[in-house]
Amino acid sequence: MATLAPAGASGSETGKDEMIDDMFSHLELNADELDGVVIGTEKAIEFKKEARWLAIAKVVTTRSFSAEALFEKMRIVWNLSRDPICRAAGENLFIFQMHCLGDWKKVVHQGPWTFCGWGVLINDYDGLEDPEKFIFSGMHVWAQIHGIPELYRKPDILDDLSRKIGKVKEVQMFPKLFFEGEV
Repeated sequence: MATLAPAGASGSETGKDEMIDDMFSHLELNADELDGVVIGTEKAIEFKKEARWLAIAKVVTTRSFSAEALFEKMRIVWNLSRDPICRAAGENLFIFQMHCLGDWKKVVHQGPWTFCGWGVLINDYDGLEDPEKFIFSGMHVWAQIHGIPELYRKPDILDDLSRKIGKVKEVQMFPKLFFEGEV
């Protein structure tokens, strides 16, 4: 983090930079420094109430993108009763706090969600676990496989093909089309 002072910099400026760097190095708390911190039961209950309706999200990509663009896109797509509180929590990790149970259920359970063609994994979050260590359960998707010869249209073969994508919940040989019926 420290940078070399320019050739024309005075000694006092260099000393200030070193002092600031020294201050920054002491900002991280150690485990023994947390021993004196006590949170009362009432405060813990209050904190837990404030942390309700949280969701943690991860955008599945290696490319860089704007967190503000993600927040704006999700705000539009979700169309919630009130805009969620959004914050970045790490690389491609985000915390969303909804203002009511209905909005939280919509965000967490009515996916899958995408952003710029990338999957957005969203799970319930209690606010206690380190976001960087959070393990996502995956994304539920509906997939359709085309071009399978009639000879190989067997449930066991289709199940094997489906497992190449991920875990399989159900294989439908002849799915009911929603537009069938009289007009």
